[in-house]
Amino acid sequence: MLYCQDMSGCPTWEVIQHLQTCTSLKGQSLLLRVLLKREGPNFITDEGTIVDRLERLCRKAGDMKYWSVVRLTASLCGKLVDSLAPSITNVLVRGKQVTLGVFGHEEEVISNPLSPGEIKNIVYSKCMPHDEREAVLQQEMIIYIGNIISTTPELFDGILKIRAGWFIQAMKNELKASSEGNQQDIHGLSPSAIKQLLLTVLTQKREDWLHRRQLDGALGRTPKDFYDKVWQILERSPAGFTVSGFHLPQQPTLSDMTLSEMNFALLVERMLGRIAQPEYRQIMVEMLMVLSTILYRNPELEFQGCVELDKLVQESFQYFQQDQSQSHGQEKQDDMTAFFNTPAGVQHGTTSYLAKAAVNRLLQGNVNIDQNEPCTVS
Repeated sequence: MLYCQDMSGCPTWEVIQHLQTCTSLKGQSLLLRVLLKREGPNFITDEGTIVDRLERLCRKAGDMKYWSVVRLTASLCGKLVDSLAPSITNVLVRGKQVTLGVFGHEEEVISNPLSPGEIKNIVYSKCMPHDEREAVLQQEMIIYIGNIISTTPELFDGILKIRAGWFIQAMKNELKASSEGNQQDIHGLSPSAIKQLLLTVLTQKREDWLHRRQLDGALGRTPKDFYDKVWQILERSPAGFTVSGFHLPQQPTLSDMTLSEMNFALLVERMLGRIAQPEYRQIMVEMLMVLSTILYRNPELEFQGCVELDKLVQESFQYFQQDQSQSHGQEKQDDMTAFFNTPAGVQHGTTSYLAKAAVNRLLQGNVNIDQNEPCTVS
């Protein structure tokens, strides 16, 4: 039904004419979407108003388990899933935040309980401009996350901010990795399959390092005591550091906040939230953990000037490429996929390259090193 997707430029009478003869549920939903956007919900056709037809189509698609059409038509009708507000509150009372919005686009943070109407305004305003089906899928996700966090909260350990769009991206990555060339559209999965897929990404430990980083990065999972360690790095970085253009200054951060307070962890998450690629976010988390270890073992060192963490990651990647070129004869390239797919704590693993870049940066400038306490990395 490709023609159904190309009707937005056709006159209304022609769209209606196609609607009268269209037999596929998907085609009908796409044609009704064109009419809804152009003429509004109360525009009358031979079989009732646009919104009436969408409601009937939504029920019919549900009976036939055509879930992609169900999600599209439910979204076009502006439906709100029951118990959404309590599910969000369920997450908030466990010390976490929720964000709504499509992966790669603007998100809105929810840090306090909201009314159903307020939640509806957020989810529809953030999702509808990009993919209408996502407005309903994200509501389903919040319900499932609320249920799971109530029964098995440990699955969310290390995840401070639950970003619905990024969780869906993690699930898409899982579908791609397990599809063997026949990838399913996540919007076409049944509600029970969506919940099972969510459980899979929360529990599965992949041996494939690229996929592991994509999942952990999309879920926003961090190691134990991660935020405390970022604080300790900041204590040794008088000019602060930057990630993707976000500057985290040493002052007034250290004087206005405390090591263990939630506001500092959320500030770090805001910084990491500037990163667009899940696997790159996870490498950045690893970079910060490496920096913490080096600084802990070498108390005489501190950074001189503002630390550009993206530049350190790029330098790590360059060291990796040099080794690849020497050992495998591979030409240098901009694509970091091979780096992302490299194990961490092994010989010639990502940790060694991240550490090399970090030590080189630390030793720049005027650094006084106690000769009785040699610099150690491992």
